[in-house]
Amino acid sequence: MSQVETNLEVLCKLPKKLGATNAVSLNAQNIVVDERVRLKCCIPVCDDYGLNLMCPPNVMSVQEFRNVLAKYNWAILIQIEELIPAEMKNEIRQADDVAVLYKSTKFLDDCKKSFDPIKLKLHRIVHKVEAQAFALGYRFATGLTAGSCKLCPECTASSNSQEPCRHPFRARPSMEAVGIDVFKTAENAGLPFDIPPKNKTVWNGLVLVT
Repeated sequence: MSQVETNLEVLCKLPKKLGATNAVSLNAQNIVVDERVRLKCCIPVCDDYGLNLMCPPNVMSVQEFRNVLAKYNWAILIQIEELIPAEMKNEIRQADDVAVLYKSTKFLDDCKKSFDPIKLKLHRIVHKVEAQAFALGYRFATGLTAGSCKLCPECTASSNSQEPCRHPFRARPSMEAVGIDVFKTAENAGLPFDIPPKNKTVWNGLVLVT
């Protein structure tokens, strides 16, 4: 086994120790980048579009990321699964219109209560795997998480205060923010999941290693 293979194995074990459901290494060529992912940030417009420093249009373009990704050979895909609460599943089944569902304060509050802690946990795991990769000598190791950054209750970008990011060394954009097709990438890595979700949500993070 080569040193790179040994290090990738170490980096795959760490997320599971920290509470991730799955973690696998994959060839960076199997990471799928598609401009249509960024299109879905705009249509229908996401609540965080332009209001989060780790979301479009405040992050690099899809083409810029594609150019950067070409420099990498390996990455670690990390997943955390969470069951969808029965009450939320009932709300979804009973909704006639998704737009109406996402205007429901109760539904949005339920989403935050159920899933924000999971996204923050994934964020912490990605951060630690990135740090471990750096410690192993991969100086360009870079982590990407899932969904909009939740480190602060409200991002500085939302207030137009010109205040910089409060957590510049911890904040990371999501895979989707830079144009990664998470569904196809996970499928390529042997960790497929359902879209739309059925009984559980699967949150994905990525650490570009070398």
